[in-house]
Amino acid sequence: MSVKAVVLLLLACFIVSIYTRGNELNNLLFNGDYEFIDLTHPFDNNTVYWPNSQQFIFIKKTEDLGNDDSWYAANDFAAGEHGGTHIDAPYHFYKDGLHVEELPLDKLIVPLIVADVSSKVNGDPNFVLHKGDLDFMINDNMGKPCVIIFKFGWSKYFNDRKKYLGHVDNSDKLNFPGLSGEVAEWITSAYKNIVGIGVDVASIDPGSSKDFPVHKTTSRNGLYVIENVNFSRDIPDNGCTALVLPMKIKSGTGAPLRLVAICPKQRK
Repeated sequence: MSVKAVVLLLLACFIVSIYTRGNELNNLLFNGDYEFIDLTHPFDNNTVYWPNSQQFIFIKKTEDLGNDDSWYAANDFAAGEHGGTHIDAPYHFYKDGLHVEELPLDKLIVPLIVADVSSKVNGDPNFVLHKGDLDFMINDNMGKPCVIIFKFGWSKYFNDRKKYLGHVDNSDKLNFPGLSGEVAEWITSAYKNIVGIGVDVASIDPGSSKDFPVHKTTSRNGLYVIENVNFSRDIPDNGCTALVLPMKIKSGTGAPLRLVAICPKQRK
């Protein structure tokens, strides 16, 4: 066999190998064993935003059926960075932290750990999660990068702004569950592989917090934060992969987020 023939044969084998490996992931994801679960609340004029933020404004601009039956539609919207299901970049509370567009993809597509503490919260807006409340060790994904989301059981209140935020009439006070500074310090010191922390409430700090220690600790340690996660569906506490896909806002302190979990399909 000539040298040219050998080279062509090796090249063909290489191409086949690349094609085969490229299809392995597709075959795995779409063979019916996995499902894609949306953990995002829709954005509309009723979306929950922090009280002093630009609320989401959806403006219907154009819906037109032309004379030739062709359809054209386009809308405008305006919104703050921090509302609805969204991400906080480390820069939000740390001047040397990364902005949204600087977050690397290998920290945004990672295994997902869900810590369900809803039975401890039991609907109490004054609940603050302390280390002693975690009677189990946090699943650290065997030391590999992951994101952990705490489930307080608050998603069911999302469409009731007053209940969700614990907003008191004629007051700027808020009241909803959150993490303690102790838990934030513990996670960032003991679990270096955790790249982000999420919650199904409006802030990782309790609504009554004035100095936001959890935000400060996570930002200083390079973690991003996900807030207002939609847990209207139950998902496994481990075994899922999170797709954390924020709008890529240059120099953004945060951004609207499409959060998706890829989970093994539960067999009945």
